[in-house]
Amino acid sequence: LTITADNKQKIYGEVNPTLTFTYSGLVNGDTKVTTEPSIATTATARSNVGTYPIVLSGGSDQNYAITLINGTLTIGQKALTITADNKQKTYGESNPTLTFTYSGLVNGDTKVTTEPSIATTATSSSNVGTYPITLSGGSDQNYVITLINGTLTIGKKALTITADDKQKIYG
Repeated sequence: LTITADNKQKIYGEVNPTLTFTYSGLVNGDTKVTTEPSIATTATARSNVGTYPIVLSGGSDQNYAITLINGTLTIGQKALTITADNKQKTYGESNPTLTFTYSGLVNGDTKVTTEPSIATTATSSSNVGTYPITLSGGSDQNYVITLINGTLTIGKKALTITADDKQKIYG
């Protein structure tokens, strides 16, 4: 009789799936052995992306010689979005600090291993209008990263034009 741990998959940060096994070689209407094997993995919800063994141990039945075959739990990358925050400034001002936000971090993660760079083509002397805020790069073994660019909007500067007071003599 062979008892095989079923291979399983999950995404980083998820709880482990229920571990199961299948029989091959049962006869006479038997559906299981007298004492089923235990099944376990070293992977947890906090385990990094990779493969982890699913191990069977024990199990017995007086009518069968049992062979145990271990399986594999594969942990895949979680989807993560990093979005450049939209910013505004007034014509002639220095550019604001460019920032971004995360959507999809799990397991208490607060950032990715290598954060993306962030930049804009706008300068303090750029004309009124909209300019891209672009993200590039960024990586983490546990996440597949999608980058979303933002926009820097430059508004008009208030300008006051005052006529000079003048004097003249009558005539």
